[in-house]
Amino acid sequence: MMRLRKIMACVALMLMATSSNLFAQKKAYITVTGKVNFPPSFENQEKYPFVLKDKAIKDAEVFQTIKLRADSTYEIQVPVKTPRLYSLDVFGWDRITFWAENDDLRIDFRGEDTAKVKIKNPPYVFIESEGKDNQLINILNWEVYQNYQNTIAIGKRQSIAMRNKDTLMTKSLSELMMEQYDNLSTRAKWYAKTYKNDPQVVYALSYLSPRRDQELILGYVESLLVKYPWLNEAQELKNNIKKASVAAKKTEIGAQFINVAQMNDKGKVVKLYDQMKDKKYILVDYWASWCGPCRAENPHILKVYSKYKDKGFDVFAISLDDNKERWLKAIKDDNMPWTQVSDLKGWKNEAAQYYNITSIPSSFLIDNTGKIIARNLRGDMLEKELEKLIK
Repeated sequence: MMRLRKIMACVALMLMATSSNLFAQKKAYITVTGKVNFPPSFENQEKYPFVLKDKAIKDAEVFQTIKLRADSTYEIQVPVKTPRLYSLDVFGWDRITFWAENDDLRIDFRGEDTAKVKIKNPPYVFIESEGKDNQLINILNWEVYQNYQNTIAIGKRQSIAMRNKDTLMTKSLSELMMEQYDNLSTRAKWYAKTYKNDPQVVYALSYLSPRRDQELILGYVESLLVKYPWLNEAQELKNNIKKASVAAKKTEIGAQFINVAQMNDKGKVVKLYDQMKDKKYILVDYWASWCGPCRAENPHILKVYSKYKDKGFDVFAISLDDNKERWLKAIKDDNMPWTQVSDLKGWKNEAAQYYNITSIPSSFLIDNTGKIIARNLRGDMLEKELEKLIK
């Protein structure tokens, strides 16, 4: 009996020690290190700093400004009391979202584009670690990177086909561009299914549409919140679905589009409704200079604009830029002669916030009374719709 008591006492002590060790091993923070291979000038570093942020969007809350060492390396400590997603914005050139919980990370960046002709075409960034906290993010980021490169390549070929007036090739490439958007959504759904029990799955779910994929997202989110009640990203996805539902009513076919009033590229406030006076149809186009798919779509919009501008068609472009110089340069480089406006608030653009615009390009075709008659007409779909309407 005494021996049994001793054994039980030893087991109890071992369990207490194990529990104590597990508690002691819970990290307060992880360490993220790395190098920026081509840091921009000191002036540009001050203008567009290297920051740890709440989200990957430009206007997210900044937690920490990061200073590079003399050898262009950096080291930061990231709190992990509650595991979560963070984002690094590297001088406006590179961005990465990562999961902070168990693993110390190493993340190297290219930094400033060193090519003679500089374009906003960031490289793939890999998150190095000994554990698997960022496995899903690394894999999905590779898919996104490949998809992005494909859209840029297709866009360049579209421009050539349009210049050569090769209508069959233009049509084929437009269809191929649309397939790229659908393909990325399909892959994100597959990864969501594969990692559905891991909290990091919220990263894959963020690539789905809160309007089109509402039921699918909610199915995952409800399960996640039961298992991980602290998972703020899951609750945000749920909130986004509510916002999308409200926005969907505002953008139904036949709904009245708001009279957007913002500063144009000449520094003058212009109103959407003022542009309707002598027009039959207007494309309200949400875009940004840093958006590759938007820039790939611009040549096709230019083709349609040139064809129908004398028949009552016009474009009213709303930029989600926050940098005036880059915005103006993109307008010039893409040869866009139509009305351009922006409040230079990035994703917090008031006209984008009102309609819960969470991805671009995004567009609405309205008539001369301001009523929405079509949405997101990409490729040759816009031309087909106008041909039908004007005839």
